[in-house]
Amino acid sequence: MKHAFGLLLLAAGAQGVYDVLEQNRRSHQRIFPDYDYNAAVKAHASGKAGSWAASGPEAAVEGAPAEAGRNPHMVPKGTSYTPEVQWLLSIFNRGWGLPGSYNDVLPNGQVYWATQGYLETGALDEHGKHCDLDSMIAAQERALTRYGLNLYDAAVWEIALSVWGRYDVAQIYERNVLYPSTTGPAGRDNGNPGGIINLRGDSDDFQYGAQKTTGSSLPKVTYPANMTHFTQDPDTGKPSKEGVKKGPGALYYRIIGPNYQMIDPMLGHFGQNWKYPWPNYDTTTKWNTYGLIHFNDWKPITGENVWSSIMGPIQSLGLASNNNLSSTTCGHPALAKPLACTFADFDHTPPSIQQAISVLPALEALQAPGGSLYHCPWGSKIFPPDPSEGENISNENNFSGYASLKMLLAVLSNYTGCGAADGMTTNDEALSYACTTTQKLVQGLDTFFDADSIISKAGEMPNGEFVVPQGGHINASGYFPVPINSQAGLAVDCQTWGMTVLGQPRLDKHFGAGTAYNIWQTTKKYAGFYKGTVIAGVGYTDLTNWNTSQPVPRNNIWSAEWTFGAINMAQVLSQQYADAGDSEKAQDLLNDAQSMYNEVTQEYSGGGGGGGGLRLPDGSYVYANMRFFIPWGWFSNPIGATCSTAWAVLQQANFNPFEYGGGNKPALVSPTNY
Repeated sequence: MKHAFGLLLLAAGAQGVYDVLEQNRRSHQRIFPDYDYNAAVKAHASGKAGSWAASGPEAAVEGAPAEAGRNPHMVPKGTSYTPEVQWLLSIFNRGWGLPGSYNDVLPNGQVYWATQGYLETGALDEHGKHCDLDSMIAAQERALTRYGLNLYDAAVWEIALSVWGRYDVAQIYERNVLYPSTTGPAGRDNGNPGGIINLRGDSDDFQYGAQKTTGSSLPKVTYPANMTHFTQDPDTGKPSKEGVKKGPGALYYRIIGPNYQMIDPMLGHFGQNWKYPWPNYDTTTKWNTYGLIHFNDWKPITGENVWSSIMGPIQSLGLASNNNLSSTTCGHPALAKPLACTFADFDHTPPSIQQAISVLPALEALQAPGGSLYHCPWGSKIFPPDPSEGENISNENNFSGYASLKMLLAVLSNYTGCGAADGMTTNDEALSYACTTTQKLVQGLDTFFDADSIISKAGEMPNGEFVVPQGGHINASGYFPVPINSQAGLAVDCQTWGMTVLGQPRLDKHFGAGTAYNIWQTTKKYAGFYKGTVIAGVGYTDLTNWNTSQPVPRNNIWSAEWTFGAINMAQVLSQQYADAGDSEKAQDLLNDAQSMYNEVTQEYSGGGGGGGGLRLPDGSYVYANMRFFIPWGWFSNPIGATCSTAWAVLQQANFNPFEYGGGNKPALVSPTNY
């Protein structure tokens, strides 16, 4: 009887936990049976923009006095959550300890994978060509979309929540996933749920940089907040019995998930194409004779890491502490007597800063000749495949890395005297290493950005036009940028994030007056999304046929996330051109920002053409207007996306994530859609 009674209590307790986790979802309207969701591919056309009534933070914040000591971008305490914020909270409260990148259940209750928009476009391989719905690529996309988390998405998510004073929620993810570098160390034995034991590329399977330093040979770091990490046996995959306090300072995988075993919405737990040895020849999964569908995106990418380990934690901590990082507590959160954050040594440094320091050994190893950062270590098996992947660079990664590292350097300079003429205020080995390494990385990127090769070569584009190359390869023979007139040579985020980070003063001084402005003009010409003559946003790249004497700009993809990045860029450049005395360019850029903001915030109407925008009625923003294989290795789908929605929240707060504290860009008029 006692045993049975104990089981009843256990069941009741489990039900209680479930009720708590579901409370947020039950109070958040997410099912709209009458909403007409049609994600079928449609050609965009001019038309009258529709709108729908909603309330954004501006309505609650306008006229409200700034609270003393608080960042002016932060929403006043007590402000009712907007649908966007509520959605971001709901995408976390699923019992996994981490947010998801997407919600594949549509506002009308349909599952996206059962819609015409998905099925008519179908599953696509790395070349954008059709493949079977039960292929490994198709199953992996669906499972990772439903359960996975891209670490960049998590960084923008935690900054957005911190703007609303919900740093406490973001901290759950940081402390329980990032710091110990795991989503569950216990494995799957004895009924354990089976998280991903180790989230870092710290094994011999990965070789970092030109010297090909193995992941296991990288300098060791102390895990943040005095957390313990459980290592994984390379042969059996079993977790260690005891945790360790230090380990190699390797990058995290770009995507993580709550479990190693994944469930495909179509196939379920098993797929015939996952069986070893045939048809799956992956020798690292010889155990998988039954075809278990499992996590297999072991790709440590630089861009995701600088956002998730540096920019996200630092921005969020700055917002939560009113920019007084020494006012927080240090050490493990369970300590009876928390440590003061004096920055006297590593133990007395805030865990968010320790988190940033923990990836510096990998970034140092990935610094290429000429100062760029390599995109990933050898062994990442990037998608689409690149036989020279360890020499690959991405300028988007470089811009994100530069902004992130400059934030870290500012913190170290302010609190430890890093870079001061009279030396640092501490002799701590870890903080001294962080200072010199961050300085070295920033100086290297400065050198790379100041070279003429940061702009595309003359003649690659017609009419003397130019943009920033997507990236390329760097080896002992030099830097070989991807030609702009090749497939995916024009990457929109390299222009929008690049102009935001480098800025008008630097670019115009080096390349001539109007350079930053002209890069934006070229970008929107080839990759802008228009409703007639109205600029509504941007896609990922241009779809122009460059194999003609007179290329005709073409693009029908509209990304919410990348459009918010373009809005942010236009505002930043507008202020800089105004400061430089060029009021005409300043006003034109501000007009573009306002136009894109007006259009993207309208309700999604299937395909995003004619009279619709990219906002769903539950407050989320779709990743893009239609299904599309993004040529750098992932898919866009018209479903609620964490990164798009978080960017919307940041835009509502007029917060520039690339500048510590959010910057001071000129405000836009709140669209009538809000």
